[in-house]
Amino acid sequence: MPETPHSGGLRRLVAVVSDRDVAGPAAARALRDLAGARDVVTPVEPAGHDATDAYREVVERGLRFLDLVGPEDRFTLVTADSLAGVESAVTEAAAGGKAVLSLLVVDHQELRYRMTSPDDLNTRLAKLAAALGDAVEFEPSPYTVHVYTDPDVESFYSVELFTPRWAPDEEWVVTADLACAFVDSVQLHSNRRLRPALKTSTMADALADFLTAEAGTSWGLHYYTGSGVATFIDDIERRAVGNGNPIVRGPSEHSLACSALARWTLDGAPFAIVATSGMHEEFRGTLANHISVGTRGFIVCCDSKLDAWHPFQGTMHLTEDSRPSLLARGFPVVHIPRSADIARGLAEAFEAYSAGKGPVMIIAPRDVLQTTLPDDQRPEIPRVTPRPAVEAVRSPEVDRLVTLLNTERRRLLCQVGPLSGPALELMYELAREAGIGLADSVAQPGTVNRYRDGRTVDEYIGTLSMYGYSPRVFEYLYKDGALRPSGEQAVMFVGTPIPQIDTPFSEISLRQLAPVQIVEREVDRAPFTGLGVVADIEGVLRALRERLDVDPEVLAYRRAAIASSRDSDGDVIGLLPVLPMTTNHFFRRLRGVLDGLIREQDYRYVGVYDIGRAGLSAVNSLPRTSKSFSGWYGRGLMGDGLMALPGIVTRRDENVISFTGDGTAAMVPDIVPTLVQQIAVDHSAFRRNLTIFRFVNGSHSVIRTYRESVDPGAVDGQCGVLTFTPEDYDRRYGSLLVRHRRVTRFEDVPFAEQLQEPETVNLYSVLLGHNNEGDGLSRFSSLGWQRDELSPKALAVAGVPLPERPAKP
Repeated sequence: MPETPHSGGLRRLVAVVSDRDVAGPAAARALRDLAGARDVVTPVEPAGHDATDAYREVVERGLRFLDLVGPEDRFTLVTADSLAGVESAVTEAAAGGKAVLSLLVVDHQELRYRMTSPDDLNTRLAKLAAALGDAVEFEPSPYTVHVYTDPDVESFYSVELFTPRWAPDEEWVVTADLACAFVDSVQLHSNRRLRPALKTSTMADALADFLTAEAGTSWGLHYYTGSGVATFIDDIERRAVGNGNPIVRGPSEHSLACSALARWTLDGAPFAIVATSGMHEEFRGTLANHISVGTRGFIVCCDSKLDAWHPFQGTMHLTEDSRPSLLARGFPVVHIPRSADIARGLAEAFEAYSAGKGPVMIIAPRDVLQTTLPDDQRPEIPRVTPRPAVEAVRSPEVDRLVTLLNTERRRLLCQVGPLSGPALELMYELAREAGIGLADSVAQPGTVNRYRDGRTVDEYIGTLSMYGYSPRVFEYLYKDGALRPSGEQAVMFVGTPIPQIDTPFSEISLRQLAPVQIVEREVDRAPFTGLGVVADIEGVLRALRERLDVDPEVLAYRRAAIASSRDSDGDVIGLLPVLPMTTNHFFRRLRGVLDGLIREQDYRYVGVYDIGRAGLSAVNSLPRTSKSFSGWYGRGLMGDGLMALPGIVTRRDENVISFTGDGTAAMVPDIVPTLVQQIAVDHSAFRRNLTIFRFVNGSHSVIRTYRESVDPGAVDGQCGVLTFTPEDYDRRYGSLLVRHRRVTRFEDVPFAEQLQEPETVNLYSVLLGHNNEGDGLSRFSSLGWQRDELSPKALAVAGVPLPERPAKP
């Protein structure tokens, strides 16, 4: 008969911490029945329940395994009144011999815990393992620790270093369960002794080293697990946590992409996204937005080996190859099919990252992701080259811009795209000293704001976009319903390729305007640009600032033009407290609240705007203080705003307000559990306030408005959204309060107070009626009779002859 690997045997210990007479007797019965002919010590009387057929089956199969694996092992039960007493009890029972604490059973009133708050008990178990050290082998895990607690059905989350249990109705179930747990622990311990220790992934180390060299502690790790990447995630997460980098959660791969895009847009934070086999298709159109913005980060995806035959979830194998479709999107894709290709592949990925070619996707099979290379074969991490100092740009185009700013008697409006800090400061200075009106867009709101550093920006006029543009912007650019000619005004675009969503102008109007455009890439130069500058934006703005010498009469003219345009309270329907509330009324009231908070209490917030009427109304109607995030950018995907919230609240020292409609919310998973997990369970602190407005009117409002502009009776299921609204509640997770309120009247909620409450997530279901008025839903919004001034074009559309204008001299 071959020699058993466990010759000499081990002292296998079971420790029970309990304030009841259930777990101790049950453990004693289980050990005695599993011991067979072995030496067994049980200081308490075994449970005396009858042996059911199920229990006898557990014991029979357990004995079959134990007799073969550990015939010479000895079993000992120890008890303690508290967790603190386990160390001495176990050490004494081991008596200096070779011992393993195979199972710790906790059934004590003082050690009950919430499913979302296991950290304290996890920490105490880790301290116990450290205290036992080499005297008694013990590694806390769901295999080695069972904890009885009270039923918790409100929320469920499992990150415990133990197995949670609720007390069963029948006593024998406890005994049978502990018998199973003990044998499970013995089997795991036996297997692990024969298995070599895992080494750290070379690729995980290299990517963490590279990102840390580039961005220190600001880069974020975003992952969604799967068997192909689980070990890789363990390794790169260990590096991220050790370096102090954030772990950003998400309920889907799409959410990971949204959060990474938001953190790059708002904070310039690079990222590593990890997803399992075949999931590179799950990033949706948000991946195209990454490419358009030019984010910096790595997207690591597992996939099959090239010689595999129809592998599960594989997209690169003998009968399929997804690489051409990925490469067609215009961003770097690095395939690393074998371990021998790691150094080559990572060098290619690092070069693409440094060249600013957008996010870099790395695809590799599981064995490659888990490979550990010898030190002499590890990829070299390139040195970070400091960005050269920005110098003023000199060119004929800049000379023409200088002339425009200094001498031409035209009103100026500049839509500002995302700029670096120094470039944005220069933009504000130029606007102030040259009389340039400033505008942001619905796709990139908050690039410039009405309020900045506690003061009002007089040059900020509003939002210029296809949808959601401000009445004041319309008044500034149009006269008597017609676009002012290019001889009277110049429209400028800085840091934006002027996509269709960013202006209300037709293609003909854009060519007539011949706008000024300043961008950094030739590919972003618009074909209708009259004066275009392709150069470092900060360098161009610096050159303009240095050469600025505006004619006083020209400056006075421009400032008067800005002052002559005025903010609008919107359509008169917004004055009426009808029920259900109109979108116009709610946002008129909310604008008053935010204006007061900003002016009187220096309230600051990041806005998050999803696709839909609610997002448009919020961009159009509300004052902003900070750079914000919009789902209207690029592909315009419904739900991108909600899915980005975990990234937006990460290390955010400002309040966050999210605006979404019921149609959009129905498109994506509920983001609240992920937020609670990240903030309360992971302890990724968010000390400010997060408010999520969900506007409920039972329809896809923007499309409905479009249909009703064609056919007023076009109301059917095409635009219908069936929505359920939960009851009001307040739930606390540690220091985090999650509050839900139904809002049928504006007065239902003290918004001025609740928007400022720290460590609070407000969820508001705002019930509204549908209408088609205001909020820049289209260029025709300006023709409504409810506007501040009646447009002559509105009369023409109604068939009323326009009054004759006095003849020009």
